[in-house]
Amino acid sequence: MMNIHQLKKTFYKTLFPPKFGNEKIQALYNFVSQNDRDVEYWTIDGPLLEFINIIKSFEESDVQYFFERIHLWNSYYLVIISDKFLDSHVKANVKYDLGKIYAKVFLLYEDSDPYFLIDNLEIAVTLYDSKIDVATWIDLANKVELLYHKKLIPVQQYKYNQDFINKFIHELLDQKNG
Repeated sequence: MMNIHQLKKTFYKTLFPPKFGNEKIQALYNFVSQNDRDVEYWTIDGPLLEFINIIKSFEESDVQYFFERIHLWNSYYLVIISDKFLDSHVKANVKYDLGKIYAKVFLLYEDSDPYFLIDNLEIAVTLYDSKIDVATWIDLANKVELLYHKKLIPVQQYKYNQDFINKFIHELLDQKNG
């Protein structure tokens, strides 16, 4: 259930969509906002291809700009983008680590229903064979802990994700010490 502040924010963003100072980020925002109603029907010969063409031209500076302005995004749009990162066509056409980006979106996602992103964290990281640093893994573990303590995820999901994250932390520490 939305509180009044979230409702005002959503209403304002609908009437006055954010203006980004980056053409690629603006194109992504415009595309997602125009295609958010039929997202489950995005196909490679339609909207999914358009999505791929927008994000595959991103450079590191565009990704950094995206995260600097992440607070301007509608949370539903972030879920759509993150979900599409898991598509095999996107994986085949985009040459950078979307699993790492997915993890960062998960860390910054502050809406009241982050379980949409936690369910696919392992898939995203595994799909892209993500190269995530120890500090980010620790941040992910802390975020999962916070979600559990806020009772936003059940104990099974908490334990499963902590085990998954700890496996990577231990592997990275073993590599560093070995």
